[in-house]
Amino acid sequence: MSTPVNAPRPPAAESVSITMITLVLPVPAIAGALWFAFADIGLGHRPETWSLLVPVVLAAAAYAYCEVAGFRAQPLPYGGDPAEVENRSWQAFNRAGFVRFVLCEAVFMVTIPIAFVVDSYWPILVGALLAVPLIAWECWPSLRNRRRFAASLEAGGAPSYLLGRTQDRL
Repeated sequence: MSTPVNAPRPPAAESVSITMITLVLPVPAIAGALWFAFADIGLGHRPETWSLLVPVVLAAAAYAYCEVAGFRAQPLPYGGDPAEVENRSWQAFNRAGFVRFVLCEAVFMVTIPIAFVVDSYWPILVGALLAVPLIAWECWPSLRNRRRFAASLEAGGAPSYLLGRTQDRL
């Protein structure tokens, strides 16, 4: 089922967008608050290489998981009320999205104790700069992400209505 580029987003996509904004905003807020914990040293000295490689490796692992398995779902069964099928599709999308979000946010969260161990702000900065774009790319209910998840739901041939219903675009 193809969707024109200028088709309106389903209402559920708007609520997921608000949820994702609410979930991603604490990352820069926490990074900003932790700046004051390291205020006496600023960015600090250049820490050991391992402390900067950990968030990079975690980001690569989170990205790999999200791209390979993060958009998989059980195909939908045939039949049912279209509104109910659409609701189930969005619930599955949200569940998978939260798993992807937790993995992407872990890239940042792991850097907090690392920063205190090496006494440098650099790991937090690297973690935040990797986690925020990763969350935006993998968790935002963009057309790309909805299409990938809809393809997984529709693998059995039943429509998911994740991209919207025909009557909504008329």
